[in-house]
Amino acid sequence: MSDLRLPLLPEEVTAAWLGEALSVYAPGIVVERIEVTDILWGTGTKMMITAAYDRAGRDAGLPERLCVKAGLAEHRELVKFCYQTEARFFAEVAPRLSIGLPRCFFAAANADQGVVIMEDLRPAGAQICRVQQPLSRDQAAAFLDDLAALHARWWNGPALADGGELGWLMRHDPLPDAAWGDFGRGQLQPETWAHYMGLPRSLGIPRVCRDRETMHAALQALRRFAPGGPTCVIHGDAHLGNMYLDAAGRPGFLDWQTARRGHWAQDVTYFYVSALDPLDRRAWERDLIAGYLAALGRHGVADAPGEAEAWAAIRAHIVYGLFYWMVNPVEWQAEENNAAVAPRFGWAAVDLGAPPAAAV
Repeated sequence: MSDLRLPLLPEEVTAAWLGEALSVYAPGIVVERIEVTDILWGTGTKMMITAAYDRAGRDAGLPERLCVKAGLAEHRELVKFCYQTEARFFAEVAPRLSIGLPRCFFAAANADQGVVIMEDLRPAGAQICRVQQPLSRDQAAAFLDDLAALHARWWNGPALADGGELGWLMRHDPLPDAAWGDFGRGQLQPETWAHYMGLPRSLGIPRVCRDRETMHAALQALRRFAPGGPTCVIHGDAHLGNMYLDAAGRPGFLDWQTARRGHWAQDVTYFYVSALDPLDRRAWERDLIAGYLAALGRHGVADAPGEAEAWAAIRAHIVYGLFYWMVNPVEWQAEENNAAVAPRFGWAAVDLGAPPAAAV
């Protein structure tokens, strides 16, 4: 928990507050003035800021352009655990990883808020990925190698036990019984389901994947399957909109609000199915998954799953991405994004004989 007061409204992000926060990274610096160049509203608010520093701040190498991420909108109270999770990830988990991440200069949480101050990636030439632009084979392999490094870091380790060092991370559950599962259960209600099946995204989804009761059964089957596998730290929302390529083409991961304890196949399946053109996926997926499994070994996992076990896990996890992109509100993702990604999961389910395209 942070002793520094954390802002709850955009106007509370002042030069004085920013200077106090950045002094955690570079003690004694002063932010002389700031300009808010943009505010991006979403589940978490992103304030894009240009900052002017005193000599000490400039000598510390602080970038002029920053991104302040926090819950600064009216819905903050409903999803504050997301902001708190991301802040704790950058404070406690990120420094121990060797994967592509934005530079972070402040991360703190309290009972009401979570705040992260990171570099604005754009001046250095980073490219935020887009779901309408599927990855190349080499790009997908590079992201999978980073996911292997993330998963291997605490693979089945005591830190992930309840009460362990990272036991504060929520356990991934595709349709939880607790209150935070209300959204998923609500999307399965007949009228709501019918609404989403009437949107353009449904036109490219195989008919066999559009049955509500079959979908519910497949999600429950995944709930039974996932706890039996190895537990890792997972990103939890590994789609292209949460990823970037730096100026040298190296992969990086954004938006850690859904970091969880969970099964490796949650990240791997969600990532590669959503990130590839279906024809490329069919041609490349065997080699890509073999590469991921080999990377687990390189990153220190002695008991990496074999091929048959891995593909059983991937088939079980396809339904998660399919369901949540099929019923994704347009307030969260533009319909063009939903229409691009949901069919990729539908055809993966058909190609691999996975629920809900196949019997549970």
